[in-house]
Amino acid sequence: MEKLAIFIAKGGTGKTTTAVSLAAGLSADGQRVVLVDTDPQGGISSYFSIESTGGLTELLDGKEARLVRVRPNLVVIPSGDGSLGEQSLRLSGPIEQTDLFQRLFAELHDTDFVIFDCSPLLNAITQGVLAYADHVLIPVSMDYLSAVTAVNTVNAINSLSAAERPKILGILPTFYDRRTRISRVILRMLRDHFGDLVMETIIRTNTQINEAPSFKKTIFEFAKFSYGSADYSSLLDEVELRLKRG
Repeated sequence: MEKLAIFIAKGGTGKTTTAVSLAAGLSADGQRVVLVDTDPQGGISSYFSIESTGGLTELLDGKEARLVRVRPNLVVIPSGDGSLGEQSLRLSGPIEQTDLFQRLFAELHDTDFVIFDCSPLLNAITQGVLAYADHVLIPVSMDYLSAVTAVNTVNAINSLSAAERPKILGILPTFYDRRTRISRVILRMLRDHFGDLVMETIIRTNTQINEAPSFKKTIFEFAKFSYGSADYSSLLDEVELRLKRG
């Protein structure tokens, strides 16, 4: 079972869209995927128009969580009743954070991928996710603050102990518009700083990506022949290739 966290310590970089698109693409290819919403804002629940209750918050309370089947081979564990941020404050020590998701998801069976849509806060829950995950994918939008945050996020991950540190699968450029100088500059900055960590795939700015959630559809369902669909299809191929390389 591959455990993949989508995380950067900043909002508005395409974390939820990337998590949904990867989960949808993998499940359409026959992989059995569990998509977990660890963000108190409940972006995954909103995307698929499902109730957020009965999710991760309740799981942290020792109750059973709902697994909501949203597509064939794809189930969602929603964020919960809205008090997920408060739950994070209750997690005290590093041992609890490290073991948390090992305990929570010990009963997951017949699953090929668990994908976590993380909060932009590096709180106890996010640290627990990172400790549990095998890999982390870092989406970075094409603006200066996102680029700086990407550096800080990688440094924060690398500062974790070996037992808590996931392998960085890649830095994913998002909201790229080749017509703008800032996109070209930020992409060059990322490649100069991170080298091969930067994904070859670039998620271009695409109106259909923004429209798809309002129709409760993934980009592949909403606009099969759009740039957004092509880019996320390319990302699926690259993610699977990088995972095979280890």
